[in-house]
Amino acid sequence: MTDKQPHQRPHGHHHEHPASEADARAHRRAESEAEPFVDECAPEREELRAAIQSLEVEVARAKEDTLRAIADFQNLQRRTMEQEPRLRMNAAGGVVRQVIPVLDNFDLALAQDPSRMTVEGAIEGLRMVRTELIRALERSGVELIQPKAGDAFDPHQAEAIMQQPVAGIASGHVSMTLQPGYRLGETVLRAAKVAVAP
Repeated sequence: MTDKQPHQRPHGHHHEHPASEADARAHRRAESEAEPFVDECAPEREELRAAIQSLEVEVARAKEDTLRAIADFQNLQRRTMEQEPRLRMNAAGGVVRQVIPVLDNFDLALAQDPSRMTVEGAIEGLRMVRTELIRALERSGVELIQPKAGDAFDPHQAEAIMQQPVAGIASGHVSMTLQPGYRLGETVLRAAKVAVAP
């Protein structure tokens, strides 16, 4: 009687489970039949990339324009500084040319024989020289600030240094001008000194 030996698997050989082989084949078939992947965000990313490139170009252009503007301003500032002494000299020269004739009149008055001059004549001569000097200043753009009695007090052009009541002058109005002021264009060189009615 022959003993039955249990069946033994040969060494070195492995058999896959039939079910696992079928799953693998089905998976490979599904992968081969699947539709190719489509990136729906690709157009948006392309538009964003183009927008970024456009902005970079605009930033570079703005930076170039800014640097050019700064260079132009620096050149203008340098030219202005170079021309400032000459402009100041020209302005001063214009005023001096207007004043020189006044000095000539002073010299003529001083050259007179004092023994033949009267007090009234000397005062009249000084008044004439003063009038000519004011005209010379006016030709250079300087205006006289001399409020009249009864004018409203303007703190931008006059300085009230005292109160003085005057009949017929309303409170807060100029009652007397003690010292005239001077204005060059819109700039007050010196405010007039006045008295105002209390």
